[in-house]
Amino acid sequence: MSLPSTPNVIKVLQETGEISDEIDYALMNYLITNRGTGYTACQPQLVELENGKQAIKMNLDNTFIDKDNKLMGLGIVGTLFIDVESLQIMYCSSSEELDKNIEKLKDAGIHPQARPKGKY
Repeated sequence: MSLPSTPNVIKVLQETGEISDEIDYALMNYLITNRGTGYTACQPQLVELENGKQAIKMNLDNTFIDKDNKLMGLGIVGTLFIDVESLQIMYCSSSEELDKNIEKLKDAGIHPQARPKGKY
């Protein structure tokens, strides 16, 4: 279930953190199924939303494997919010928004950079 617009964050409760391997795997499956390949959820933050709910906010990096078998990323192209209590996805940037933001990065002359293996 997606909300029509990005949830409004009123406070960052924890700037950085880690998600479990199970959540990481579930997010990867969600993104592949609902947005296609080429996106990696990264940089988890614990946030409080306008409605008082706590959520995990994650950025979506446009990622791919290059010809040398290295994980590369173009940059942050969207966001994802996960309800802390139910672990259900509350919001994910639309495919159209992700595509538009990839084009913006490319048009700005941004070049892909190496990304660490594993969760990031």
